[in-house]
Amino acid sequence: MVFGLFDLSSGTATSCRQHGAAGPSDSPTVNERLSALRQVETPEGLQKKRDLADSVNQPSVPPELREILGVLESEPPKPKPGVRLREMRRTPGPAPPKSWLGYRSEWWSTLVMREGRARRKGNGLKSDAERQRPKELLRFSLLLDGKLDTDAGQPSGLLHLTLRRLAEQWDLFDEADFPALVDIPLRLRLRLLSYMGYYGPLIDTTDLQALTSGDETLTHLDLAGLAGHGALTTKRLVKLFEASATMTSIAPDAVAESWDAEETLESILTPSLTAPRFNTLTHLSLSNPPPTASWRDLLALSKSVSRLTHLSLAYWPRPTLTPNLTTATVSSRHSPDVRAGGSHYYSTLDNDYAEAAALLRQLSHNLLCITWLDLEGCADWVPALGTLNAGAHSDIPHDDASGWSPANSPVITIFAHTWKNPTYIRCAQGWLPSLTGLRDTDRSLAPDFGALLARQAHHFPAPLSSDLYEVDKRRGQMWLDIEQKLIATGHRINNIRRARSYKPVTMDFGWCQRAV
Repeated sequence: MVFGLFDLSSGTATSCRQHGAAGPSDSPTVNERLSALRQVETPEGLQKKRDLADSVNQPSVPPELREILGVLESEPPKPKPGVRLREMRRTPGPAPPKSWLGYRSEWWSTLVMREGRARRKGNGLKSDAERQRPKELLRFSLLLDGKLDTDAGQPSGLLHLTLRRLAEQWDLFDEADFPALVDIPLRLRLRLLSYMGYYGPLIDTTDLQALTSGDETLTHLDLAGLAGHGALTTKRLVKLFEASATMTSIAPDAVAESWDAEETLESILTPSLTAPRFNTLTHLSLSNPPPTASWRDLLALSKSVSRLTHLSLAYWPRPTLTPNLTTATVSSRHSPDVRAGGSHYYSTLDNDYAEAAALLRQLSHNLLCITWLDLEGCADWVPALGTLNAGAHSDIPHDDASGWSPANSPVITIFAHTWKNPTYIRCAQGWLPSLTGLRDTDRSLAPDFGALLARQAHHFPAPLSSDLYEVDKRRGQMWLDIEQKLIATGHRINNIRRARSYKPVTMDFGWCQRAV
């Protein structure tokens, strides 16, 4: 057996190269094979190189010349498939849908066009700037809930921001958009109406109908800062309240056999029933009107809302039918001068409330269901609720030194005959003096009144300044004079109601509530 091949001449073994096996020096290594593969140009690689060269060699044009020449901007290279680009400061979560991103570009031109033609409804900017707005947002609602004098602060949240923005941008709404407001619940539209009085512009009867239309029952209406201003005058409110807004048709049971059949008596008598839209109101706020608000129109308005139980007339002017004749007189050679109007210029100083008491008596006859009254800022005529029927200088005998007669005082007519159900009257003056001014007044106070002021001292603000001490003192004396008249009025009202076994009225003075 032979295990190897030997060269007979040299006596050595023959090499493996003689039998076709390659040596390690002739065979390519792994790195050599990989470098050779990288140099092979495939069709896909050649196409990528051409695209990259085209994008790099594309000539660039400055932005100014590009706009002039109309050259399109070069598009950036497209990302590789399957690779997600990372955006700087991107909101976490999935990307927003395209419908959200395209909303601004779709509607922005329409909103800009409407903003250019805003305020074409006849409401002047001057009257809007001079409008007396409520001091607090949603004042009527807070007052009804008893939260007006608490430190609740301004409302917040998404609903508040939305309603405020809608009120501020109400000029962008066109009459063609008003039918879409019916889809909004009535409670939100009524809340928006309150925001309109605090943040929004002036409105007219068309806007009011759009915000109050629908099939839901309308019981609350807050027109604070809106009624009487601009095109929404009290006279137009009277026409709107008297108009029929909803129609309910009743079809007869019998169906005619032909079109030529004559109408029956039943179909003629029952074609439809008319129900006024505002006839169901029970809570109404007409506060913060202009100084030219008409009491004649208010009396006409009260006839259309006879079901009212809560009424706000805050900051209304003195009740009179002749506001432009307060300083006019009628002169004659054979008689002394006579006042042309029902109230003269110094009626408040003379405690002459004859005309105011007569108009309040007419108002009470139209609103028999009243249980709640807001008369804030009306301190100059609130004493008319408890004055004599013939004025302060009447010859009718008085029962006591307070100045009212049980037989002829209008307080009996109003709070014992027509208004039997009132339980709350807010008669705050609308402002409070500093505590320093109250303590240093020269006016002597009743013991119970002084003790009450001491207990409620936290309601009064700090003094204006150390240099305005005399101003604080005079303001405190003025406030005390008016406040004592209001307290005396509350005493007269409740004395009559207690004599008739009626529940006394709670008088809210803004800093305390009590049945005086």
